[in-house]
Amino acid sequence: MLAALSCLLAVPAAHAADTEIVLATWGGSWGAAIDRNAIKPFEQETGIKVRVISGVSLANMRMVASQRAHPQIDLIMSTSQDEVRAYNDGLLDAIDVKDVPNLAAIPPFGVRRDGKGRAMGAGMWVYPYGIAYRTDQKLPDVKCWNDLWGPAFKDKVGVSSPRYMNGYFLLMINRIAGGTEANVQPGLNRIHQMGANLLAVIDDSAAQQRLLASGEVSAVPIISSAAYKLVDSGAPVRFVIPCEGAPAGLDTLSLVKNAPHRDAALKFMDFYTSAKIIGSVAAELQIQPVNDQVTVSDAQRKYTLTKDQMAKLVSFDDQSVIRNQDAWTAAWDREIAPMTKR
Repeated sequence: MLAALSCLLAVPAAHAADTEIVLATWGGSWGAAIDRNAIKPFEQETGIKVRVISGVSLANMRMVASQRAHPQIDLIMSTSQDEVRAYNDGLLDAIDVKDVPNLAAIPPFGVRRDGKGRAMGAGMWVYPYGIAYRTDQKLPDVKCWNDLWGPAFKDKVGVSSPRYMNGYFLLMINRIAGGTEANVQPGLNRIHQMGANLLAVIDDSAAQQRLLASGEVSAVPIISSAAYKLVDSGAPVRFVIPCEGAPAGLDTLSLVKNAPHRDAALKFMDFYTSAKIIGSVAAELQIQPVNDQVTVSDAQRKYTLTKDQMAKLVSFDDQSVIRNQDAWTAAWDREIAPMTKR
């Protein structure tokens, strides 16, 4: 009799659990845009409450790791590299298109997959890592990565080390120079040939914006959203996708393994990655959505890529980045960093 009563009492508790999910995501203006354009509409449409934990990608993922035995977070937004590391570590669950139908609208570039072809999460948006340069200093137009080696750019170029943006600058130059993720020496050699053009190593977007705005550097590899903030502020700056292509960072939404509210979490994931919702979030953030079905407004068009530009986006093997980034950084510190000490 008591056992039967316990079973009956357990049913309402299970339903009650489905009325809330816990999402770990960014704070600040990013968190506010996600709340306005996605969380509140989801709550209104479904009646499911979304409780938010705010923090940077890596810190949130460490929180998920600390709760491995008893997960309290259902979903996490992160960079694709943090997603892959966490998935490798058994912290995240694979996603099936039958549970998240909108996964089918995300192109292959936007879905990282494991060795069995299972999706580790759902891509939300990409941020191309191109070149921003000053247009008021009588410099040649920058159209290609190789332009940064030209004589007009002596003491004018800032670049990023492998510590920043997953080593994308080194990896892009390395690919142009004929290297691979297994051998970045061609890229290091080519960057070393920049010689007196290389003025500074700048490993955060705020410093890149500041130095470019002040004119202390004239050209710098930078993510699109940071570059467009400068453009919108009135700075004489142009952002380009170089002729050889541009690496692109990817942010993802992932399901925590043994999520306490799995079904409701999957419902939110499908809602969030729909063209309407992800399109409205991306529009406020002035960033490129991944969903192929998003309709881009005239106001948003300046922040998004054409089909030709999308075709120029370059991706690198995340597993190689995870395995080798420390070694690339050590090599950079030996061979490239001393060049700016003059």
